[in-house]
Amino acid sequence: MSLLGIPGFQPIALSILKGGFDTILLVFLGTSFVAGGRYIMDSQFTLPRSVQSEVIKWSPISDTIARKADIPREVPLVLWYKENSMLAENPDSCTGIIGAYSLVRSGELPCFTPGPISDIEVIEQLTLAAQEFKVRCPDINYYTQNPEMIKHCYFAYNAGAGAASQLDANDSAYVMNNFDEAHTNMTYADIELGTVVVTQLGAWPTHLAIQSLIVSQLDLDGEERPLSFTLLDVSTRAYDWITTTVNSWGKEVLGIDGNMAFPEHRDIGNETCLADPHLIGNILLRPAINPVTITPILTQDVHGCSYSLPGIDISSAQDSTVTIQAPMPGEVSTFTDRWHNTTIRIENEEWIIYMLHPRSYIVKEGPVRRGQAVGVMGAVGNATGPHVHYTIYDKVNDTFVDPKAFLP
Repeated sequence: MSLLGIPGFQPIALSILKGGFDTILLVFLGTSFVAGGRYIMDSQFTLPRSVQSEVIKWSPISDTIARKADIPREVPLVLWYKENSMLAENPDSCTGIIGAYSLVRSGELPCFTPGPISDIEVIEQLTLAAQEFKVRCPDINYYTQNPEMIKHCYFAYNAGAGAASQLDANDSAYVMNNFDEAHTNMTYADIELGTVVVTQLGAWPTHLAIQSLIVSQLDLDGEERPLSFTLLDVSTRAYDWITTTVNSWGKEVLGIDGNMAFPEHRDIGNETCLADPHLIGNILLRPAINPVTITPILTQDVHGCSYSLPGIDISSAQDSTVTIQAPMPGEVSTFTDRWHNTTIRIENEEWIIYMLHPRSYIVKEGPVRRGQAVGVMGAVGNATGPHVHYTIYDKVNDTFVDPKAFLP
């Protein structure tokens, strides 16, 4: 077909499917999800505003973790809230933000050092929690909506699979507290705390609250975002999945361990806007880690001088929605450029880096640390699939540079 000047099968299929998903979502979602989300968040299933902002920030990461573990996307955030109120700080009990009592006590996991933790450490712990949740409840999957099964699985995470198989999750304070009048101020027997009267929401009403918040995407001022935001969020998730599926048709699968190997003979002679980076400077300011956090792979070598943003394209061998991290410390800003590319920009005294196409930002504008999670990889703008277009500008030598020299 390309010989006739017609695009190949995959772009056509993706365009049709993308349009189809958008149409279906527009027809069937309507405003009921948003209205329902507002009702739940304003009813007894109310999370503190500070927790709501954390849910909005972390929901894309939770979705990625949940998809890999094959559990509902709300679960990692529910476990974090139940075990540590969504605080990024390990408690003194050594059990981390995920309440890994049995895993730590058995020696399967070491003590989680008490004190504040980084975003990357939060992701690592939520991943461990998701994996343990699946181990204790193997019949659940990403698409499960059955309330009784979800309740049972939360009970199994908290009390163990054995107890969950013999007892009713509807009688568990951990699962059901404050769900309704019949489940208010329930008592709970805890390994660390003994028997206590519970005031916090149980896992099931928390699940409903987080689910509604993700769908309605409330802002911090308590006003609903436009319905188009909700449609775009759901549509992007569907399109991510269908893009990965269609792009895999008839293609060789890349190595699952990830491969950042550059071609032996690099054909970048036409990229004349590149020059050598400065060598003497503050090494602590230098970009030093890959922006893609999980099994990064090179999908396209240096290109982009023609539109003044030369860089390389990095994707992931495992997932289309992995976390993007800051390769260096600096001040971060986010924007959409004239080509409709979403962009994360980080600048310090010596360098500026650009990371294009994220599906979402998970950082506020301001200072960031090297290794801090700043976004989720996507394909927003002029992109054929989920990846990060990674550009580095040398402020000292006043030039763009080859990112290859800055990757581990």
